[in-house]
Amino acid sequence: MHIVVVGLSHRTAPVEVREQLSIPDSSIEDSLVSLKNSSEILEVSILSTCNRLEIYSLVKDLNIGLSSIKEFLSTYSNLKIDELEPHLFDFKQEDAVLHLMKVSAGLDSLVLGEGQILSQVKKMMRLGQDFHSTGPILNRLLTQSISAGKKVRSETNLGTGAVSISSAAVELAQLKIGQARGVDNLVSLKSENVLVIGAGRMSKLLITHLQSKGCEKLTLLNRNIDRAVSLANNFPDLEIIPESLTMLDKNIKLSTLVFTSTASEKPFIDLIRLNNLNINSLIRFIDIGVPRNITNDVKENNFIESYDVDDLQEVVS
Repeated sequence: MHIVVVGLSHRTAPVEVREQLSIPDSSIEDSLVSLKNSSEILEVSILSTCNRLEIYSLVKDLNIGLSSIKEFLSTYSNLKIDELEPHLFDFKQEDAVLHLMKVSAGLDSLVLGEGQILSQVKKMMRLGQDFHSTGPILNRLLTQSISAGKKVRSETNLGTGAVSISSAAVELAQLKIGQARGVDNLVSLKSENVLVIGAGRMSKLLITHLQSKGCEKLTLLNRNIDRAVSLANNFPDLEIIPESLTMLDKNIKLSTLVFTSTASEKPFIDLIRLNNLNINSLIRFIDIGVPRNITNDVKENNFIESYDVDDLQEVVS
């Protein structure tokens, strides 16, 4: 038996490829069942985040097992194997174990030492157990990787001052606004008309960092207005206007800075939509959703600047 991991990440694939291999929570069970249908795969778990998709498995035959996983990825993404393979990595046995330890510790993250990945590894373990796709070997491995991640954060300074995807997005906004003003330092966001789309964990972190960078007022849109209201209540010292996503067009026109972080599997902001709004002043969009919430063609509008998760490297570096 062999422990293997097959995947891709921000290190090996651009966001255009990663978003085709993003597996939402609603599809995890079906994906695990599909993988377990191979007689070569004895145990399997899936780690899917905005910057990586990794499949950890216990397989009988090494080569056949790896081929089965790659065939699954090809089918899921609708990419041919030869299109997908240049973006994939695979590790076996000790190398696979070491890779998972590095991932849990935050050593392989876009943002070195970020803490969110550890909770995502815990979630991977829980889902594998809930859907009965893992067994004694992967359960032991995942348990050990979580312990290693905790140990790294408690016994080293790796996580001290580490940023997150959300804080990097806010700093990217500060950087771009400062560059437009001809200043090198990170400027206050006090004068920006800020719109945040999405009310999940990433948006909560976004709002936390926006507040710390001078933002005093923002509008928060979500499909479920109750969830937007609930998130707004977490920030009593910040003026947050929660609204339904049906008010998207009106709020885009009123904004100078827009952050998107939703679980939508398809973009909902594109060039046609923005052109129909007859925008006549600059709006900066920062999209940290994977799959992306904003299409790449919006940059063709002269009043739009648009950035995605791959642009965060400028800040992280």
